[in-house]
Amino acid sequence: MPTSSFDLITIGDIKLDTFVVLDDANVSCELKMPECKLCLDYGAKINVKIVDSQIAGSAPNVAVGLARMKKKISILSVMGEDTTRPLALEHLKREGVDVSLIEVIKGEKSTYSVVLNFLGEKTILTGHIKHEYHLPKKFPKPTWLYVGEMGEGYEKIYKQVADYAKKDGVRITMNPGSIQIDERKKSLYDLLPYLEVLFINLEEAQRLTKSKSLEVHKLAGALSKLGPKHVVITDGKNGAYEYGGRDLRFCPIFPSKLVEATGAGDAFASGYLGALLSGESCSEGLRWGAVNSSSVVGYVGPTKGLLSATEIRKRLKAKPNFNVKTV
Repeated sequence: MPTSSFDLITIGDIKLDTFVVLDDANVSCELKMPECKLCLDYGAKINVKIVDSQIAGSAPNVAVGLARMKKKISILSVMGEDTTRPLALEHLKREGVDVSLIEVIKGEKSTYSVVLNFLGEKTILTGHIKHEYHLPKKFPKPTWLYVGEMGEGYEKIYKQVADYAKKDGVRITMNPGSIQIDERKKSLYDLLPYLEVLFINLEEAQRLTKSKSLEVHKLAGALSKLGPKHVVITDGKNGAYEYGGRDLRFCPIFPSKLVEATGAGDAFASGYLGALLSGESCSEGLRWGAVNSSSVVGYVGPTKGLLSATEIRKRLKAKPNFNVKTV
């Protein structure tokens, strides 16, 4: 158990993602518009290209992203005693992430996903495993806590994190997973007032606020009323927004070539948090997030393209007209 403090500890599932590319020329696969549905011929045998299998999940992705920026990072997770565990430990240790807070449960499996890539966009099939998350009694006090996606069994740790924030004043940030947003339990809404930053995409913002509005001003305002000090809403190729109770700031996407979009949101979050941990403003956090996510989508998988703080600053310096504006 580590005794020294960390800049940030991430909390959430660690999973193994298998990346599958669907050939855009295959007549068995099509994108049905305007519904934006990926359609596969039912009962067909479809030839695909398996690109890679990689350790993923918002908690490990953000942890690796911040470790690349030379921050002191640990991850709290629950894993099964299976083949994913040694792969995850090797990956995280190689990236300089502390793994002493990972709990292993005998006889259980770890979370897994299959990522279907078609025309550069992702569709993720995830099998979350129910694990009972909790803060250990001897928990090292970090500057920040990041709460990411996890399966069923999250309610206890949500309450513990809220209580921890009251007692120790640790800055809490969060990107809830699909299960948490779909269930919309009291434990989620009880945690929101203790957040320094809530990261969420546009569709998730609609679901969390029970709104069909596409107007970011309304969604950001509704989320802000739930308690977070800052709300960051990402909207894919349309850019990202940040609202801190007064002005709504907008940051466009940073120029890049799209190969595969898995981990773009996590890369944005790690860029944003990396800027704040480096003493930068929220506006600069948006710019760092945009650069980091633009790099990640140029590769298959969520971590290969993650950048150091030096590289982010270098790319921003090369684009002096890339700025955040109030909208």
